[in-house]
Amino acid sequence: MLDKFEWKKWILPLVLGLGLWLLTPIRPTAINIQAWHLFAIFIATILACITKPLPMMATTIIAIVIATLTGIFKMEEVTAGFGNSTAWMVAMCMFMAAGFIKSGLGKRIAYFFVKTFGKRTLGLAYALSMVETVLAIGIPSNNARVNGIMYPIIDNLSKEMGSDPKKGTQADMGSYLVFNEYEVNIVTSTMFLTGLAGNMVALGIAKTQNIEISWMQWFLAAIVPGIISLLVIPFVLYKIYPPKIKETPNAHAWADNKLKELGKMTLAEKIMAVVFILAVALWLIGPKFGIDATLVSFIAVALLLICGVINVKDILGQSFAWNILTWLSIIMLMSQKLMQLGFFPWFSKTLGSMLNGMNWVWVLVILYLAYFYLHYLFPSVSTQISALYAGFLSIAIGAGVPPIMAALMLALDGSLYLSTTSYSAGPAALLSSTGYVSNKDWWRLSAIIGIILNIIWLGGGLLWTKVIGMW
Repeated sequence: MLDKFEWKKWILPLVLGLGLWLLTPIRPTAINIQAWHLFAIFIATILACITKPLPMMATTIIAIVIATLTGIFKMEEVTAGFGNSTAWMVAMCMFMAAGFIKSGLGKRIAYFFVKTFGKRTLGLAYALSMVETVLAIGIPSNNARVNGIMYPIIDNLSKEMGSDPKKGTQADMGSYLVFNEYEVNIVTSTMFLTGLAGNMVALGIAKTQNIEISWMQWFLAAIVPGIISLLVIPFVLYKIYPPKIKETPNAHAWADNKLKELGKMTLAEKIMAVVFILAVALWLIGPKFGIDATLVSFIAVALLLICGVINVKDILGQSFAWNILTWLSIIMLMSQKLMQLGFFPWFSKTLGSMLNGMNWVWVLVILYLAYFYLHYLFPSVSTQISALYAGFLSIAIGAGVPPIMAALMLALDGSLYLSTTSYSAGPAALLSSTGYVSNKDWWRLSAIIGIILNIIWLGGGLLWTKVIGMW
């Protein structure tokens, strides 16, 4: 049986793509024919990733076939593109994340923090925030952290305390903890390069414009605004969206029982913990010894395979990892070719000149805020990054923003903008449908916390990066 053909969803990508292709004779003289044709294919591909007549993986494969048949790429270039180090780093980190969930180490860490700090609801929120922070270092999927580890624990804990949407008591404690988890997940996704696949997607695109940012550079830029956000958000939500239950003395006993059910730390958990610590250490100091972030992720996965924490079946079952490996490799290949053919330099110079004379800090502020609030139009992190990041980065550089600052601030923005809608990403879709937080509250609270995050990360972030000498 054939899959349903979503022909309506093909209309906009095909009309715009073919329209741009047919405009080749009147293209700007600074752009050669190949560059213009690839631009037409690229725009059609991005639009198809938004309208989704097919999954992104299928859409990008079709695009690269068209670009090859029309002589823009040689097949050797295409096959070499699948060796992209950034795409492989994302996939390897996904495989490593499977070890966290399969071994049970993620749950053990969560129960430990709840047992230690969970005497009050606010303390419980901070404890769960610490768990999120630890997990975000090595699990680049916000879906895996929220759906696989954090939400089940928060849901069970809330119901244990008598806070249940089915009983109409969600506001007692669960509403606060669920929404706090979502916003904290955004912060931890932003704090670490490996905290969200989208971070690596953005920096992979930046690399095609000859800008490289290391794991350590990202960490240094994000650590201070990240810590401030983790301190501020639970407290602000506690004030504007307060739980009815303030004291949670039973949380300690609940977590203690859960730890007893898990029993002693298994060998798989111990190995996972050691490999995780080793990976973090190498991400921090590896570049000094010629070990880059992608190699670190390969080393971690190899060790987990050797020790039996994960197996080949676990790796093959990570469909999201293989999916992103394919479409990201193709998107970055097309972006790199547009750079080589001179399209992005022309785009940067042309649009950047429109902002000529404006202080680059204000240019960055305008682009950052526009990039953030445009996420109201996008139901996916990676779709917006694929559609807009390269263009915004080119405009920023053309207007005089230091390349590293432009690439870094827009990349950080690419996870912070999740504080917008109930469809902003997978975790939002899940948590907003649990009954703990109403749709009205979700939009209202997201808007408030979004403003706070912009103040901390844009205002405070610029000040902090100045202190550490990044500009």
